[in-house]
Amino acid sequence: MSEFNNMEFMAKTTLYTGSGSLKFLKDAIAKYGWEGKVLFVTDKGIEGAGILRKVIDSLPGIQEKSMTFNDVKPNPSVTATNAIYEKHKDDGIQNIIAVGGGSVIDTAKALAVLFTNGGSIDDYFGFDLYSNEPLPVFAVATTVGTGSEGGHASVITVDNSDLKTKKLVFGEALFPKAAILDGELLIGMPGSLVSSTGMDALTHAIEGYVSRNGSIVTDALNLHAVRVIGEAILEASSDTTNISAMNRMIQASTTTGIGMSNGGLGLVHGISHAIGAQYDAPHGIVNAILLPYVLEYNWIANPKKFADIAQALRVNTWGISVEDAAKAGVKRVKELTNEVGIPTNLSEIGVSEDSIEILTDIAFNDELYMGANPRRATRRDIKDILTKAIGTNRSNEQLNSDKEKVAVGSAN
Repeated sequence: MSEFNNMEFMAKTTLYTGSGSLKFLKDAIAKYGWEGKVLFVTDKGIEGAGILRKVIDSLPGIQEKSMTFNDVKPNPSVTATNAIYEKHKDDGIQNIIAVGGGSVIDTAKALAVLFTNGGSIDDYFGFDLYSNEPLPVFAVATTVGTGSEGGHASVITVDNSDLKTKKLVFGEALFPKAAILDGELLIGMPGSLVSSTGMDALTHAIEGYVSRNGSIVTDALNLHAVRVIGEAILEASSDTTNISAMNRMIQASTTTGIGMSNGGLGLVHGISHAIGAQYDAPHGIVNAILLPYVLEYNWIANPKKFADIAQALRVNTWGISVEDAAKAGVKRVKELTNEVGIPTNLSEIGVSEDSIEILTDIAFNDELYMGANPRRATRRDIKDILTKAIGTNRSNEQLNSDKEKVAVGSAN
């Protein structure tokens, strides 16, 4: 049980929360000095929405000593990250300010390692494999789902090998020095983005709560995040000018980031990272589609915790068994996914059944997530989940039968 796990709980990021908290960024950076240039890392959407300008304007005098990289793409890759480093490695960068979601913040962390250690980012996949302290990173979160602003990992797609996968650079020094969680910066963002990133945060919270590697400390963070997201996501996605809902969502998202950094995640992320690498698919949407299918598989491994999730999502479990409460929680997650407009099946975002074998192999061999998942999944289990999630409505037996028929027909 989680209360017996040995763990080191790490929470190294100073959080500034609430409307108008952007004003604290200047003082947060001042603690680490302003020597050298500052690199702003962002994407074109954030810049186009005027958020980057708000951040720059909150830092008097920074304009003349700053540079900007504004073209981070979703699912940052080894090739793209190395190219940014090569472009700016001789510019005297001493601080990095990430303005964006998970891809932006993960890119900033990876660059923080490269600027002080050199080489290629794939030299550092694993735990604390760098020799020199990475540059300080300051995160201004602009979505309600990444959690990266409160965590110590950078997720990078390996695109320079025959098999595309996602791998992580971990390090205690990769916790951002400070993170700004200012709901005002999110006002007016697309409701679809609130839905997908919000469900991403819910995935983090649920997977973290049922993780084999959790503890009472991480349970407290994750279960409360389930409750907050369950209460706020419909309000936020339907009206992105609802400042209260946006503040609750962004703070819950960061809570899950701290939780997952200390307790890990599970099979949703193992499969999702495989899909993201192979299809360059949006991480939040893939997680949201997969979540109900994985929960249907996982709940039997820990019905009590899944019943807790049901209660956190305001499901009335009075007078029913723990097992029925657990199943009711899974049902509510599925309903919530539909209510915020997430696609039902992976096929709707272009994932094909032809890739089931390779996706299964990648996910099954990702021990980071397989080991933390509450139920020990076999290759067959993962295939079944993918078959259902892709939407073929066919079992593995049927798929194998079809393949045999094709093989026989070809032989004849």
